[in-house]
Amino acid sequence: MNMLSVLLMSLVAYVAILAFAMYFCMFADPETSSIAQFFQETAPTKCWDLCLRTVGAKNLKALEWISDRAMILIYCVVVFGSWSIIFYYVYPWISRQTYVSHVHKIVGYFVFAACVICWRYASTSSPGIITKQTVSLYDHFPYDELMFPSKKMCPTRKIPRLARSKFDRFKYNENVPRFDHFCGWVFNTIGEENYRWFLLFLAVHVGMCLYGTVVLTSLFYGHILEKNLHKAVLFNRATGEELPPGNFLILSQYLFSKFFLEAGVLMLMAVMAVCLGLFLCYHAWITSRGLTTNECFKWDEIKKWYQTEKKRYQDALKQGKATTETKKKAEPPTVSDGDVTCTPGQKTSAQTTTLSGEVADDDDLDAIVDPGPPPVNIYNRGLYENWKEVIFPISLRKKRKLKAAAKNKAN
Repeated sequence: MNMLSVLLMSLVAYVAILAFAMYFCMFADPETSSIAQFFQETAPTKCWDLCLRTVGAKNLKALEWISDRAMILIYCVVVFGSWSIIFYYVYPWISRQTYVSHVHKIVGYFVFAACVICWRYASTSSPGIITKQTVSLYDHFPYDELMFPSKKMCPTRKIPRLARSKFDRFKYNENVPRFDHFCGWVFNTIGEENYRWFLLFLAVHVGMCLYGTVVLTSLFYGHILEKNLHKAVLFNRATGEELPPGNFLILSQYLFSKFFLEAGVLMLMAVMAVCLGLFLCYHAWITSRGLTTNECFKWDEIKKWYQTEKKRYQDALKQGKATTETKKKAEPPTVSDGDVTCTPGQKTSAQTTTLSGEVADDDDLDAIVDPGPPPVNIYNRGLYENWKEVIFPISLRKKRKLKAAAKNKAN
């Protein structure tokens, strides 16, 4: 088996393992999947207890600090390592050949600078912090009584839990407006005021990977044409057999062995362009729908609740057990408010927890009522307004107005 085949098989295995881990660690429901329960609950608890007994609480805090920033370390190694290879090996290669313009040597510096600057902005910009003094500044979204019930207080800070906000336990230990998620790659909480920088960070890195893939592919293609490799007669070293010219796998193996580091960077950029591109499309999709990552998980719970209640009502209607009281409505569940990657936690079999904290039992015939029309996301105000609140955050617009008013008053 040649080196290229081994590499391709390793890449396929890596993608398969990564997809398996992402599904069972992030998306699968631990209440219905024993594998998800192991990865999301059992394994983390066991590992934490083992580390606590092995290294002690004090040393464990130091290890936790390092592990929290492990993704930043990986990012720096991958990005700066790849660009070091580009500057040291690819730039001289561009100077020696004629198929790729030398202008790319200048453009490359701008692309590298853009990546570093966007990463810096995404990692240091504030998502917005809700305090007793700033509650009014971020109180501009209505309560939908589904994902965000009204009259709810933050038990930690003793302030109102504003609609679309969430307590961030990862970095700030404060309530964050329009909370989206915590990103380990930039080690920052993404919220109302810095979500635009996070999207820019993704877009620039997708562009970098696509740009690098195109330039490196052009260099390899130019090398093939320059050396007439597509017409060259090659031989199998082991058998001495003559191989047909222009064989893609044979040429790829030859180029990979001759330009090992450059080929590695090309494959990395091609794979990451696809992965980051899909992730950027996901965020563009939820933004266009007026949702955040946090709200997507909550909305999934609400849709599951509605489908369950609708089926219960239809079954009860066929059996003549459904209530016909028009004033009585099925109350939606209390959606989970844990970490963004938490899976739905409401009961969907014999019981369903309501917003009032009561439990509706299937044996209670009066509880089987029509849930009504499908729930509507009131935060979806149309494509233009959804993107406007991301690119020009409402809180920052309020701050500018207050600053302008104070300046006019002073004059």
